[in-house]
Amino acid sequence: MLISLIRRARLPERWQRRLQDWRRDLRGDLIRLVWLSVLAGFSLLALNRLPWSGTPGDLLSALAFVLAAMTLLSHALRRILLPRVQLGELALCAQREPLSAAIVFAAVLMFKACLLFAFVLLFIMPGHAAGLPAGLPANAYRNLPLVLSEQRALWPDHPAPSVLAAQIEQETCPALGSRQCWSEHAELKTAREHGVGLGQVTRTARFDTLADLKRQHGKLLAGWSWSRPYDARLQARALLLQDKRCYQPLSGVANAEERLAMALNCYNAGPGMLAISRSRCAAQTGCDPGRWFGHVERAEGPSRRAGYGQRSFYAISREYVSNIMLKRRPRYHFLDAPGSA
Repeated sequence: MLISLIRRARLPERWQRRLQDWRRDLRGDLIRLVWLSVLAGFSLLALNRLPWSGTPGDLLSALAFVLAAMTLLSHALRRILLPRVQLGELALCAQREPLSAAIVFAAVLMFKACLLFAFVLLFIMPGHAAGLPAGLPANAYRNLPLVLSEQRALWPDHPAPSVLAAQIEQETCPALGSRQCWSEHAELKTAREHGVGLGQVTRTARFDTLADLKRQHGKLLAGWSWSRPYDARLQARALLLQDKRCYQPLSGVANAEERLAMALNCYNAGPGMLAISRSRCAAQTGCDPGRWFGHVERAEGPSRRAGYGQRSFYAISREYVSNIMLKRRPRYHFLDAPGSA
């Protein structure tokens, strides 16, 4: 049809040849687009149906879609910038002039690879996601926006999101450069306990935090189990539910900062142990049970006997709060600015 229209238009022969070349090129591009779309479609279906025990299928599907889109875009840019270079023709020319055709063929492939690499860098460069500043742990650029999304949904009036971020760093980061830092795959497994994820949800011979949370928040945590524990969104949701459960019942506390500190101790040592420490603080002269720092933190509570290595449960429960509130939190103070969370 296109050829007949060209002939009827009686265009100059030079223009007719050019239009025919464009028709041939577009036909090849459309065929490639169809095959790429079919391949991407099958990839999405397969990734959603396979029983992944780690990365969720929807995330893998998104990655497959982005890769397919970047591949298509790099091909389109190559056709725009190098319209006269045809890889098929180069392959035929290689039979006659192997060296020359091979050089051009390699140059075009290198050009396409550079375009694709540039697009990949555009999507994975730290700080690009959600406008986060530089200097955060690498996995935070993937998981912090997700955590903030859950915080806005479940606890929109959280007094200091920076504390939540610092808590995840404390739970997952043996070092800021560690692969486990801010990772949904962070895992601690010993003979005594098994902890997983952003909040290190834990089970031991005495308790199972994940099972307890599922009993209380079944709909919110549907699909989460010890056989499939690596869903970052559900991990963040569980952490927020636990923190909120510790924070809201607290009364007689001096201010929000002290209340957050006590909620962290509740998360780490349990609400019963926090109540014991506050009660013992109240029985001491000069100790204010409404203040954590310098008061309740110095009162008796967990055992002072060695628990993990040479550290006692008492020391661990106190360091947990101070590490989060005083050492790690400054890295995330930008989250407390109005409109940032």
